[in-house]
Amino acid sequence: MKKVCLLFLLLIVLFGMSSCMDQFYVTQKSSFDRSIKTVQTQLAQQGYELSGTSTNTRNETVVTDRSYSSDFGYGFWMDNKFITQDTYKFTDSLGNTMSYSLSYQAKQTDDEVSYVTNVELCGCETSNPKDYEKMCGDEAVVKQFNNMPKDRQIRVKNKTKTYWAASGITAVTAILLLCILYRFS
Repeated sequence: MKKVCLLFLLLIVLFGMSSCMDQFYVTQKSSFDRSIKTVQTQLAQQGYELSGTSTNTRNETVVTDRSYSSDFGYGFWMDNKFITQDTYKFTDSLGNTMSYSLSYQAKQTDDEVSYVTNVELCGCETSNPKDYEKMCGDEAVVKQFNNMPKDRQIRVKNKTKTYWAASGITAVTAILLLCILYRFS
């Protein structure tokens, strides 16, 4: 009986030490802003100066989980996914224009580290068709946004792991208490 109690105690320690956090790499907001400035500088070297910007944030509702009950049917858990789209417009001395758009998700950790995920160049156009390949083609400076460096490791709480760890600790504690009570009766 003593071995069983020690085994349960060991399980409590293992559940308690299991991580309820996920770690992954993201792009810091400051690095993202620096990349935008770098592209502006490179476009200025090609004769295009920033002439305007616009920002649009939209909310996409996504299904994060589902359940089924024979009494009520399917149930769904929904979450909001806020996507920001920034558009940058440039003009050269001849009046030609070039613009590009970026979409991304701006987020912040619990300890207030700002970062972006899912950065994507989602649009690029030029007023002069002859400039398109140079400004928006495969070798264009704006293409670097599709490969943003992930320069910050963050930890985010995993709700599923937290639920299972708490459930496991509760169950093992209850069994351990029953073992102790059984031993003393």
